[in-house]
This record gives sequence, structure tokens and C-alpha cells, in this order.
Amino acid sequence: MIQKMDRNIVRDIFILKSMNTIMGGLVLHYLEPYLPLWIKRPFFYGKYGITPPYTLAATFEVPKRWFRHFYIFCAPAMTITLCLILYKYLYNTNVPEIVFTLLDTLLGTSRKPLIPAEDAILAFVIYNIHCWKRLYETCYVSVFSNQKIHCIVYLIGYIHYIGVILCIIGESEGLVRGSYANMNLHNITTIKLICALICLWSSYMQLKTNFILANLRKNTDGDVASLEYKIPYDGLFKYIAGPLQLLETIIYLMLSVILWPASTYHYITYWVIANQVECAFMAHQWYRKTFENYPKERKIIIPFIW
Repeated sequence: MIQKMDRNIVRDIFILKSMNTIMGGLVLHYLEPYLPLWIKRPFFYGKYGITPPYTLAATFEVPKRWFRHFYIFCAPAMTITLCLILYKYLYNTNVPEIVFTLLDTLLGTSRKPLIPAEDAILAFVIYNIHCWKRLYETCYVSVFSNQKIHCIVYLIGYIHYIGVILCIIGESEGLVRGSYANMNLHNITTIKLICALICLWSSYMQLKTNFILANLRKNTDGDVASLEYKIPYDGLFKYIAGPLQLLETIIYLMLSVILWPASTYHYITYWVIANQVECAFMAHQWYRKTFENYPKERKIIIPFIW
């Protein structure tokens, strides 16, 4: 008798992404001069872009401002998901068989109800606030240059947020076959509430950081005057090259604490840490090479340490 394969595809995808980011970063740092452009271009985008353009690789690139598409997609998706799970938990409705089948296919038939209902709701409330704020930032705050990003980077954004939704609902009570949800908001501990507040503070600080970056390209009247890259000095930029990356890492670490009993979600946090550290390192190296007056005391991603 042939046994049915029980694979957690979502977990495998994020493990692969984490390994690719770490190994790719190491290879780029130590072997960059020996690599062909078509390999380097997916990693070096935006201000790191390689010139002159390589024609064949450039055909697989899209404008960097398309980053906003991630949030045009994920912000409503998070709200719809939150509404659906609230409906499920408040009215104890039955889950359609097709939902069980989809989740079993993507997270494995042996998945377990590890996430309490109230923790899933808290996580999706945070994600809703964060993603709608990011949508506002990318549409009305950020001033994007005319740089390009590789289509792989573009697709990874969608995979990320789809994975976040799937791995939370796929291990939540009441959304696993044979499990029942017993929602009680009083079960949300003080530690988890503190983590939620840290998430919201970090998201707010990201907004302030994006205002700092946008103002570098605006005149005193608030109009875009240039698309050139400049050295930011305000806010957390006084201490590190990657405040956006630090704050994103904090958000996902706090969400991992809130969703501590989960299994798959933590692989998303691993991927985010690997990706954000690599981005901050690349930004630090680029600023040092590009600007002679770049502050020597500025660290990469951890103030005063690294």
C-alpha cells in the first residue's frame, strides 16, 4: 500500500528561501568578482543596481515602485482573513471541506491545532494594522527611484504574505480536522500584549523612518526635487544603516512570541531575519563605498554593537 506523502510545503519554501538568502549572501560577499551578471542582478537591485545594464537579465525586471503591489494585495487579504476567522470563532461555523483540503495539501495532513484562537486573532489584528500602514507608506510616503527589481524578488513578496496567512490559519484551533476552538480573550497574557505593543511601536517607527527617507528627495515645499540617493542622518539612522530592517525584524520576533506554540510560523521569522540582516549589511557596505563622508561610527543593524 502506497502511503500518501505528508509534506509541509509552506515550511519547505521558507527554509529554502532562508538558505538561499544566507548562502547567496555569502557567495556574493566573497565571490562577487567571479560571478556572471545574470546571477548578481537578482540580488543587486535598487541603489545596489549594477551598471551598465545586462540586456538579457534586464528583461526579467520590473520597476521597484511595484513594491506597493504587495500591500495592495496583502492588506485586503489580511482583513478578509481576520473577518473570516472572527466569523468562525464567534459563531462556531463549520469550515468548508475545500479549506481543510487546501491546508492539508500545503501544510501536511499531520498539522496540529497549535495556535489558540485568541492568539490567531491578535496576530491578524497586528498584521492588518501593519499591512495597511505599509500600503499607505508605499502609495503616499515613499519616493521611489526609477530603479528596477528582478521579477523573482517581486514574486517573493506575494509568496511571503500568502505564506503568513496559510501558516497561521493552518495551525489554528478549529481550522484543523477534528479540532475545536474555544476563544477566550482573557487568555491573552500580559507578555503577548506587550509584544503586540512593541509590534505597533516598531511599525510606527518604520513610518517615521520612511518619512525621513522621502524628505531627502523633497524640497522645503514638500515637492519631489530629486531621485538621488543621499545619506540620512535623523532618527535611528544616527546609529545604524538599516533601521527599517531592524524594525521589521523586531515585528516578526514579537509575532513569533505571540504565536509561540506554532510550528511553521517561526520559519517565516527565520527567513525575515536572514533577509533583513542581508539587506542592512548591503546598505551599510554601499553607503561606505559611495559616500566619503558616511559616518564611520554608524553600525549595520544593531545600535552600538554591529
